[in-house]
Amino acid sequence: MKNQKIIFFTLSLIFIGFISSCSMGKKSLQPISYYVLDYEKPDFAPQSALPITLSLEKLKTASPYNSNRIVYSNNRYSQNKYVYHQWMAAPEEMISNLLARDLRASNRFKAVLDSNDPLTSYLIRGTIDEFYEQDTDSQWNAVLSITISLINKNDNDKTRQFIFQKNYKKIHPLDQNNPKGLARALSMGMSEISNQIISDIYNELHCQEVDL
Repeated sequence: MKNQKIIFFTLSLIFIGFISSCSMGKKSLQPISYYVLDYEKPDFAPQSALPITLSLEKLKTASPYNSNRIVYSNNRYSQNKYVYHQWMAAPEEMISNLLARDLRASNRFKAVLDSNDPLTSYLIRGTIDEFYEQDTDSQWNAVLSITISLINKNDNDKTRQFIFQKNYKKIHPLDQNNPKGLARALSMGMSEISNQIISDIYNELHCQEVDL
């Protein structure tokens, strides 16, 4: 009889522990919210398209931004990542797709293809150097920095293949101190950077066409 009481008491403790752990698990479970970059296509003034074909290689993302986790920083020496707020796609996927879309929508080139297509004459290659939320006591900002290289694939002289390499950086204040505000501010920064990249590529290649 004594042994039966001990067994019953032990099973009761196990059952209570199981119920408690389930309850704690349910309380700590929180749905993940996903965010994307989004903005209107660029509205360029009408200009004749260059007889030039471009390839856009998917951009690479510098660490620690090369994941779907949203990065935020309280000071220059530390960075953290949100647990329940994430990007719907990796930064290089979102930004490469938007830049390719904008290049095509500009109607300033004969064709714009994804990846390093062998049929194209010029290659756009780049890195996402910064992509994060910068939190200070006075202001939260969205920081976006992209480095782009334009390469002439048809030039047999390797030393002359690089036409230019430029860094584009935008810091925009958040209108709301939360991940949704960050997504809006980064979208605004990407829109401006995309316009600058397209204008720089067009102007550079237009000059080369005139020189020829």
